[in-house]
Amino acid sequence: MATSIVIGGTRGMGSVIADHLSDRGDMVYTVSRSSSKRENHIKCDISFDCASIIDNIDSIDYLVFSHRYRGSDWNEMFDVNVKSVRNLIELTVSKFKNGGSVVVISSNASHFVLDEQSAEYHSSKAALESMVRYYAVKYGKKNIRFNSILPSTLLKPENLDFFTKNNKVRKMIENITPLGRMGEADDIANMVEFLCSPKSTFITGNSFFVDGGLSLVGQETIARNLLGCTHEK
Repeated sequence: MATSIVIGGTRGMGSVIADHLSDRGDMVYTVSRSSSKRENHIKCDISFDCASIIDNIDSIDYLVFSHRYRGSDWNEMFDVNVKSVRNLIELTVSKFKNGGSVVVISSNASHFVLDEQSAEYHSSKAALESMVRYYAVKYGKKNIRFNSILPSTLLKPENLDFFTKNNKVRKMIENITPLGRMGEADDIANMVEFLCSPKSTFITGNSFFVDGGLSLVGQETIARNLLGCTHEK
């Protein structure tokens, strides 16, 4: 039985990821600052306390970071999004006794500017992806893989009500997405499952857009799709 740790695994996308890994048979430990009724839950703030996470865990196969910082302070943003990830990786490396995989849920804000997000957010996500590549090289000889996932706007438990009430926004996103729909938390969890499996043992140091092809679409095409214009060939 594989042992997986999901940081931020008690709500939103992290909860869906934890469910996927548990359903396939992993021993899943969830970590968050809040209490949870989940079995094998560890309550701690990884910005300050990482050691308690691995006190009673003998070995780790998969480590998934799906936590997020909801504030706007520059230092706190980097403490949560970057420093805590680095600290926990360094702390847990010795627990990957047979190699394994580390997956970071990042954001397409590391490549594109999102008006609704701050400079701090964009910078921290770019730093996070650079760090993933660094660790892929540093710990490659230990057979530990590091990859990041860059979701687009998703339908998640916490925003489902918004998109239900604002169906026009949802339709606009669907119209500009090549696959014609919004992504869901399950789409990200499926990618996590793949990266946290023997099927991805030669994949490391990569950032994967999971966005239905949206990142491939040019500005003019997006504008035409939104306006319902056809392109004259």
